[in-house]
Amino acid sequence: MDVGLSQAVLGLKSGKWINNPLKQFVNKGELVEAFVGQELHAYSRPLQTIELYYWHKETRDQSAEIDYLIQGDVDTEDETAILPIEVKSGLGTTLKSLHTFLEKHPESPLGIKFSTQNYSVHGKIHSYPLYAIAAMVKQYWK
Repeated sequence: MDVGLSQAVLGLKSGKWINNPLKQFVNKGELVEAFVGQELHAYSRPLQTIELYYWHKETRDQSAEIDYLIQGDVDTEDETAILPIEVKSGLGTTLKSLHTFLEKHPESPLGIKFSTQNYSVHGKIHSYPLYAIAAMVKQYWK
């Protein structure tokens, strides 16, 4: 279902989300994930259909999932790499699944997090605010 239709059906007002994202996005994880997926499609290369994948790992001790995997350009040698994207509707500070993915897949040079927080880089994790999806696409999908 389209994010706009979902908002209408649920009676959500986007102005409230923009003015107070920390309070309004809590417990709206699926809607925020759908928004990011829709934006990734909207800002992808013209005339090229992108494929969005996810990653899930289940063990006896833990489970982990990554919301989206994309193929991105990350260096000057025109080589592409798999970039995991984690979407958090709140602060999203632990990022256990993203760390697990990066440990299990060392060929992935970095992970991307979208949340209500500002831009930041901590080790291999590059964080973007939810409104900056186009900036991430411009940086990694050349």
